[in-house]
Amino acid sequence: MPATHQTPSLPDGGHCPSCGLPLKRLHRHPLDRWISVFRSVHRYRCSDPACGWEGVVGREWAGPGMPAHPPWQTRLAWMLAGAALATAGMGVALLVHRAARPAVGPRTPTVAADAVQDLGTGPLAVAAGAYDDGRELLRADPRVGGNPTPLALRHGCVWGVPGRTPYRGSVEQALNATQLLPPEVVQRISQMVEYGWTKDRLEISRKAIRSIDGRHLFRPQIAAMGFGNAMCFDTIVNFPAGHVEYAALYEAEDRSGKTYSVMVPYVCNNVSVLGVRAEITPPGGQMPEPSSWWLVGTALAVLAVRPRRTSGGPA
Repeated sequence: MPATHQTPSLPDGGHCPSCGLPLKRLHRHPLDRWISVFRSVHRYRCSDPACGWEGVVGREWAGPGMPAHPPWQTRLAWMLAGAALATAGMGVALLVHRAARPAVGPRTPTVAADAVQDLGTGPLAVAAGAYDDGRELLRADPRVGGNPTPLALRHGCVWGVPGRTPYRGSVEQALNATQLLPPEVVQRISQMVEYGWTKDRLEISRKAIRSIDGRHLFRPQIAAMGFGNAMCFDTIVNFPAGHVEYAALYEAEDRSGKTYSVMVPYVCNNVSVLGVRAEITPPGGQMPEPSSWWLVGTALAVLAVRPRRTSGGPA
């Protein structure tokens, strides 16, 4: 490709500085446009292919008859002014959008804002350590009609005072009242509780429910928990900040292999269904056990020695 030249002006009103033939104006390269922020330039090429001259010319240095261009300081100032106006316009639009949103009525807080603490899924508008016995399920709720036990069914309880309302029924009644566990799981966990066959020991706080060794971690929202002569669905742990209680963890599988987790706090024996393996990943995760590493290594070894199929082989 012929060398690119640069000249301060277009001689003879727009003729090639190399051969004197007329020049043709070209589209500017990205670099030319960037340079034009500071110095207005245009790109030209000689109309004679045999000459092949091509270059950029500073328009502010152009000769007579060429349109004058403002200096780069003026163009930069206009660019900054445009950016400021665009930013201001976006700010005004945002304010108008916010003002157009429907107003939400103020909450009536029950405690000061600094007493409200996070429970993992959002703030709770009650003081830490407060309790709530919840509300009875409506008769139209299918869980009421399907309840095979004498336990009353409630929902929306807040467990803030450990030991205040110990559960008074049997383990089997509590698990059947939830209607969340298959019969074989109810029978298995009832036997485990009776003989003390625990899976692990849990530490309960308003932040989380976790095992002592850190391998099990549950949210502080309990699917169903026994209180007195009732079973309460959707119970929230709301202990005072820093308060910890302990519980035994029991787990059993149904015929399809699903694992169900149940805890029984030592302080009140409130049989609680945590869910169908309702665990969440502990912060930082857990390292696999040695047996898991062995299985992974074996799988990789099998893949490494397994012969590859050729492209023409059978599918």
